[in-house]
Parts: sequence; C-alpha cells; structure tokens
Amino acid sequence: MIGEFMFTGEYKHSIDPKNRMFLPATMREELGDEVFVVKGVDTCIAVYPKEAWDAFTEKLNQLPEMKARRVKRTLMASAVKTKIDSQGRVLISQGHKAYAGLDKNVYVIGVGNHVEVWDEDKWIAENDMNSEELAETLMSLGF
Repeated sequence: MIGEFMFTGEYKHSIDPKNRMFLPATMREELGDEVFVVKGVDTCIAVYPKEAWDAFTEKLNQLPEMKARRVKRTLMASAVKTKIDSQGRVLISQGHKAYAGLDKNVYVIGVGNHVEVWDEDKWIAENDMNSEELAETLMSLGF
C-alpha cells in the first residue's frame, strides 16, 4: 500500500478562523482518517497518510545518527498526529501556520506520497519553473 500513494493536483483553499482547512475530496479518501502534519521542505506544511509517514520515519531512523539527528529532531518535534474531521477538514496548528507563513488563502498540492500546504503568494513564486528549466532539471536527474 505504501507505494500506491500518488497525490497530484493543485487546489486553492482557505484556512478558517479556527485554523481548520478543507482537504480536496480527491485527496481525502487516499489520505485516510488519520494523518501526520509536519514541517515541510521549502517552508510549507506536509500532510502524510499514516502509512507513508511510517515509511518515511522508518527510513529516517535508518540514517546515521550523527548526520540525521537535527533533521530527526526538527521533523519529529513538528509532527502532529491528527484526524480528518467528518466534514473533511484538518486542523493546522498555530506553530505550523507560523512556520509556513500561512494566512487565510493557501494552495494544497499533491506531491506523490504526500500533500503540501503552501501560502498562496509563496506557492505562486515557487511554481514559476519555465519549460526550459523543467527540461534541464529533468535531464540532470536522468530523465
């Protein structure tokens, strides 16, 4: 099941005054009832289904302690295990909001085995890769 996750797409949403955010219906079923919300790379929030989070932390725990301890501390300390409510919302903690600079308007994007939540302005700036840059990057990665 772990290798079966394939979150894709880009969805504009908002965070309500109680720090709840609707997850796109197309993602909710695959995420399951229990998710892990954690600091992401590039100043965003990552939302993992339980199985993908378990696989991620297993791999993280296999890394050499001296090299990985700061990363482990940062990620594990920021991880919040939570449930998606009956209306399809997930709670975004105040700490996660501050870390990612999230205000009201956000983008929820699929990134393979997890979902990312971006501040609207940051996502627009991050998502500016032109076709030439995309082609060069793919080629340098062996595609």
